[in-house]
Amino acid sequence: MRKLLLGLTFVLGAGFLMAQPTPPVTPPVSAVNTEYFPLKEGSTWVYKVGESEVTVKVGATDKGETKLDTIANGKPVASETVVVKADGVYRTKINATAIEPPVKILELEDKGGKLVPKGKGATWKIDSKVQAQGVTGSFSIGDAAKIKVMDKDVDCVYVEGPKFNIAGTETTVKYYFAPGKGIVKLSYSIQGAEATLELKSYEEGKPK
Repeated sequence: MRKLLLGLTFVLGAGFLMAQPTPPVTPPVSAVNTEYFPLKEGSTWVYKVGESEVTVKVGATDKGETKLDTIANGKPVASETVVVKADGVYRTKINATAIEPPVKILELEDKGGKLVPKGKGATWKIDSKVQAQGVTGSFSIGDAAKIKVMDKDVDCVYVEGPKFNIAGTETTVKYYFAPGKGIVKLSYSIQGAEATLELKSYEEGKPK
């Protein structure tokens, strides 16, 4: 289970759990919003993975980047920052260390003034580094999927990364995004160890 939890935190965006040096200052980015990845401060996702639970909580936004903290077994294990731009949702840092260039996990387009996922067949390549460790592969949007989320049938956007290499480790990732909730299901395989996260609860952050 420990191996799966460590893999999970990387797939969610926080897999390098060792101490990192202070990263260089990065320029501000222009952030926008999409209901397929809500980022209101204080919002919380609780996922079930096997017999355990993992919590992701939205923190503050600084220079357009929003911090997400990952908590497992009641303890913070890692953090990441993400930004929503006009063409997609990007993961920009892991444990305060920059991903160069940022990794796009969902490709977006403007429809009627709203940013929504592109349709089936959209594909984009990933070739990034976290310090000297490479992250390579590609994502694609597949057929729309209806899955059970918190006891309700929900239409989701399915994104697959079938052949990733993360720091020399073969990895497969499958995301399911739902409007108003973001990632509602995630399946991954790391060196033959497989796990599936399913959203148990989602609470939107309250206005301050």
